[in-house]
Amino acid sequence: MADVKVKVLEDFGREAELRKKWVRMWEKLGERILKLPKWMQTIILEDVNTAITNRIATMEMIQNAQRNR
Repeated sequence: MADVKVKVLEDFGREAELRKKWVRMWEKLGERILKLPKWMQTIILEDVNTAITNRIATMEMIQNAQRNR
């Protein structure tokens, strides 16, 4: 039972660190994006949304294929 608690805490710490990295990354990108004209901001945000959506879908397909082996 102690192993399970340690594992949960490790996962929580890893997830918290990953969240911090995400926040820092998006803050830096956001600062740069906000310096651009609004029409460019719209294009970039659409591009980012499309790219991330496609990447996640691809990774999920790979993960599902590996599980089904």
